[in-house]
Amino acid sequence: MNQEKRRTGMGEQLSNMAIIKNGEGQLANRSRSWPTGSGLRFSSGDWENNRFKVRLYRFMADSIPLVNSVIWTWSRLAAAEGEFKFRKNGQELTNSAASAVLDNLFLRINQFNFGRGGNSNDLMHPFFHSLFLDGAVLGKMYFYPDLSGLSNFEFFNLGRSEISFGRSGKIKVMVEKDGGEQNFSGDDLYYYALNSDLSHPQGRSILKAVPFISYVEQQLVDDMRRTMHNSGYHRLHVKIKPPEKREGENDDAYINRANSYFDNTVSMIKDIEPEDNPVTWDDVAIEHIGPKNSGGVRSNSWYLSHRAMVEEICSGTNLAPFLLGYSYNATTNWAHLKYDLVMRQVGSVQGAAINFFNRLANIELALKGFDLDAVWEFNNDFSALAGDRSEIRSREASSLIELFQAGLIDKETAESRAKRLV
Repeated sequence: MNQEKRRTGMGEQLSNMAIIKNGEGQLANRSRSWPTGSGLRFSSGDWENNRFKVRLYRFMADSIPLVNSVIWTWSRLAAAEGEFKFRKNGQELTNSAASAVLDNLFLRINQFNFGRGGNSNDLMHPFFHSLFLDGAVLGKMYFYPDLSGLSNFEFFNLGRSEISFGRSGKIKVMVEKDGGEQNFSGDDLYYYALNSDLSHPQGRSILKAVPFISYVEQQLVDDMRRTMHNSGYHRLHVKIKPPEKREGENDDAYINRANSYFDNTVSMIKDIEPEDNPVTWDDVAIEHIGPKNSGGVRSNSWYLSHRAMVEEICSGTNLAPFLLGYSYNATTNWAHLKYDLVMRQVGSVQGAAINFFNRLANIELALKGFDLDAVWEFNNDFSALAGDRSEIRSREASSLIELFQAGLIDKETAESRAKRLV
């Protein structure tokens, strides 16, 4: 830190003995706006076709830890393990040849494996990541020239795509690529929008409701950083009482003597080492500038304010704070209830992935000559809840037996319900 001594008139010199400045001695010019880079430049056309919003949400997910955790948690909760089941005429069956065909399909079209192999589960993470972050998934199927199967599936970058919606439900897509713009249309396109409606077919990212509150939260974090940094380092405030003017001493001699005394005291304070102690006359007072009894109150106020921002963001993205690692004294029963609510939402979103995987799988099987249907099934069971679910199924089984013994349901109904519990 730079230190400046003013030595003008006696009154100004004695009242403004030292001025502490930060950095290079200039006031900091702190911007209150979001950082803007090439990824956030946009035109009016980008705003209308949703491209700028996609870029904004991606910037937020890459820059704000809480938002990144929201996308990570949602996509990982939804991307549960699963497998294909085969059915024909309503009956489930096993077909190793069909399983091998689908394994080869997803190994072939998985553009994220980078030569390390892949399967259908590997496509879940990018699918749900795009769905929750961008608000939609867009891609195109490619076929071999002899129609012997799918050769590839390409996911399009929604931040560089423009979608036109027709009245018949057909879409046209313009994609910006390194070689220029490319236009696509036809039934080989796949498009699914999250939370879309008739007036907004582009879909809605789960971050749609939180950009403003995220901005406020980041401002609060920055204010906390600067305030805690300032209050975390104690400073010395040295107060020097001006000497008494001697009898017969003229003004110039008095000013020179006072300035010399001031300079000597300032030099002593500047040169003092951490293990040294200052020794002065009693006309010099040294005080600490830093947090006192109000520090705890101030810190608690920051904590409550930041907690409120965190809860607002969690509310806007339909998650509970404990799912993102924030523990606000939630009871176990409340955590289980909130988890069940979240998993019900996950189940509704997983339907989009089921339709996507079923479409790819059944087209491949049909082109390979298989006369059966492939149905993707998720496994959303967690070991932490296995005991609770086992107890629930046990009670349901006991109730089912009692209903059958009482003659309230017949044997066929009892057997049908019992199969659902196994």
